[in-house]
Amino acid sequence: MSTPTFEQYLASAVAVAKEVSPMVLENYNNRDKKVEYKGAVDLVTETDKAVEAHIIKRLTEQYPETKIMGEESTKDGVYGWTDEATWIIDPIDGTTNFVHRFPLFCISIALSINKQIVVGCIYSPVLDELFTATKGGGAFLNGQRMSVTSVDSLQQAVVATNVGYDRTPYGIDFMLTNFKSIMSQNVQSLRFSGTAAWEMASVACGRLDCFYEWGIHPWDIAAASIMITEAGGVVVDPSGGPVDMEGRRVLCGGQKIVDIVSKLLIPKQPPTDQQ
Repeated sequence: MSTPTFEQYLASAVAVAKEVSPMVLENYNNRDKKVEYKGAVDLVTETDKAVEAHIIKRLTEQYPETKIMGEESTKDGVYGWTDEATWIIDPIDGTTNFVHRFPLFCISIALSINKQIVVGCIYSPVLDELFTATKGGGAFLNGQRMSVTSVDSLQQAVVATNVGYDRTPYGIDFMLTNFKSIMSQNVQSLRFSGTAAWEMASVACGRLDCFYEWGIHPWDIAAASIMITEAGGVVVDPSGGPVDMEGRRVLCGGQKIVDIVSKLLIPKQPPTDQQ
């Protein structure tokens, strides 16, 4: 059997994302969602679990040789990421938004080979926005090619991040210190939508200029990372160095604005790096 192309893998990811979207939308307006707590403010719903199970079932039926790294099926932050072809799945990125019927959340599916992201698919069921990318094949929003902005000053930039789940005194001070650092340089605006995948995809299509966050996981950023690089941007560590997809931190955007923001961000110190 011949090895599937990146485009074939992508087509499968898109198909299953569209297939599960009615399940997501059906539960979106349900005020009585069954909610569990993975942490003090970290939510998971039955829909997250059911959607992930369905995606895994469909993709492993088509590609039994592939491995799986899914948010709801990966325990205690032990990713087990190898060089083998691996689907990286976030069934609902932005679960808190989903629970509260705030319309920004998405289904995120990526494929890695040799721990390099080669396929990315992000679908927003409420907005009906489909973001896609393949390595060397470009990045697209609903079929239209995407590109990052060329903004080169904070005064022109809309920068996004999220508040995460760390409610320790140090975590709160760390977050607010970085807000202050960026705001003191007259950033045009800061945005906090609660979904890293959608925000990074929005960087890829140019509606946001830059995004950073500490505390994220590979499934939050994998699909969008290839969209940004294929759209002409960069995905790096907040320090400006190479990104570690398992390092729980990311900075992305056009090269010029990333260079500026990386000099303003203060690194988070262990042992409170884990959330």
